[in-house]
Amino acid sequence: MFPTDRWSLSASRADSAEFTRGHAVPGASPGRRQTELTGWLAVCALAICASLSSASGWAVAQEAEESPPVVNESTEPKPPTPTTEEGQADLDEAMIRRIDAENPKQLQGVITLLESALAKGLSDESVAFAKKMIGSIQLERAQAVVAQLMQGGGVRARQMRTEALQILKSAVENDPESVEALLLISRLNLLPEGDLEEARRTATRAIKLLKDDPQSQAGAYLVRALTQTDDEARGADFDLAVKSDPGSAEARQARALHRLRAEDIAGAVEDLKVVFRQDPANQGVAQVIVEQLVKLGRTEDALSLLGEAIQASPSEGLYRLRGLIRRAEGQEDEALADFGKALAMQPKDPISLLQRAEISLGRGDVKAAKADLDEAIRVEPRVADSVAAVRVRCYIALEEGRIADAINDMTLIVQASPEDPFWSLQLASLYIRDNRPRKAIALTTEILERDPENTSALRTRGDTLLGLGKHAEAIQDYERALEIGVDDPQLKSGILNNLAWVLATSPQDTVRDGKRAVELATEASELTEFKEPHILSTLGASYAESGDFAAAVKWSTQAVELAKEQDHDQLEQLEEELESFRAEKPWREKQETEENKVPLLPPEALIDT
Repeated sequence: MFPTDRWSLSASRADSAEFTRGHAVPGASPGRRQTELTGWLAVCALAICASLSSASGWAVAQEAEESPPVVNESTEPKPPTPTTEEGQADLDEAMIRRIDAENPKQLQGVITLLESALAKGLSDESVAFAKKMIGSIQLERAQAVVAQLMQGGGVRARQMRTEALQILKSAVENDPESVEALLLISRLNLLPEGDLEEARRTATRAIKLLKDDPQSQAGAYLVRALTQTDDEARGADFDLAVKSDPGSAEARQARALHRLRAEDIAGAVEDLKVVFRQDPANQGVAQVIVEQLVKLGRTEDALSLLGEAIQASPSEGLYRLRGLIRRAEGQEDEALADFGKALAMQPKDPISLLQRAEISLGRGDVKAAKADLDEAIRVEPRVADSVAAVRVRCYIALEEGRIADAINDMTLIVQASPEDPFWSLQLASLYIRDNRPRKAIALTTEILERDPENTSALRTRGDTLLGLGKHAEAIQDYERALEIGVDDPQLKSGILNNLAWVLATSPQDTVRDGKRAVELATEASELTEFKEPHILSTLGASYAESGDFAAAVKWSTQAVELAKEQDHDQLEQLEEELESFRAEKPWREKQETEENKVPLLPPEALIDT
């Protein structure tokens, strides 16, 4: 097998990432197409620097003068039986000098003797031996040049590569079966301004020479894959590498990354699973698999694999990752336990501290949240300006009723992620909560200019317009959202309810439509399983507008009863609606929010928590 310790494909292939134990793999999400060839070549250039070791030498040993020379069988050809040819003396002397030859001058001296022996005449067997010996020395010289290139060739980098290629060309002429020389030629030609055709040819020659050594051949296929400019050809070489050596972690990882780039996530996961089964302690691979499984929606598989990885090699990173997934799945108790274990192993883990703070906020434990936020900033001061920390600070401000501070914090988050509509919508909601509807409308309008089919933005703007008494405009936004289609049941029920409410209760005669309101409110009630008091209230108001006061009283009564059970904050209004329906009077409501004109403090004036 060619020496993969010198040329590790995990360091040299452009399709690779750092599958290093205990570290996450950056940038594991796949793109739609392969990166441009220049990207491949740039990584290969780094690979040569990262992969080459210093020249190891091709030493031979000799126990006694009368005994035949002993050589390293893995690198040097076996010497022929001594003959009486005229060049034999020079050949014998070359073999003796080869034992201690280390520096370039000494190695060149050995080559000079070998060339002299060839010129004077040798048997056919000795000729082959001498040429192989020259080839092995030239390979060693080339490796030494590339080792210097690894250390930073500077302005001489191009010259050094050219020198190495010239030496290797001569090495292959002397020893056409030198797989190492062929593959080194291929790798050097993968560098910028290299000859890709030559790289492909030499890699192919190496593949043919390694037909009886499938493990080494797999490595050669990986090298040739880097020379391919066609995605299909590159993928075929990765397939051949895996076929030659199904147990090769390098081949599996290389193909997995190629598949990720081609958006074949399922195929990539299967390859990475093979690697993980071979080495369950490889946390880098485990994290890549988990991330891709989550993208596929296979969270149960992701959690199961994380359990295996944690059992094999527990780490704060794996506990944290499992905590994040469990929290996203709504398993907050389990997530909290995982973050606790992560912090037990690494108390200075700001991510786990911030995650735990958010869970505490969700449970109304502001004191615990503030303690975790302060500790996260203490152990890592730079985290204070992170989106995660500012988000926690924002939520704490909300819990403490400091809406202006929350708005300023959310503004910072929006500035950090201006293209993410989620945070802009959160800011719009805060504007509404602080009675700043016009700011909310301006912000949601900006979102809709970028994404006209953002149904969440349409719902938020519609609610804001409704609060300003602009019923016709609100109806347009609600209708547009329903026309686009809403998949989220909670969002859809909210839009249906609010549209039904304005159609049933608007004081504007041209806006009301009792029959349509009943249809919409019924659908909203069905989506929420008739368990939301405010939606049952809307259903009652819709029946009242359509003239069916018996049905209006029925649903309004249920709304009041549910509100009492749930200690609903709108109970008083719900009771007033019920009395109106009992008096056979439809409900009329026109909200007109008074704009909060108190100026907001700038973000730099935020109150420390």
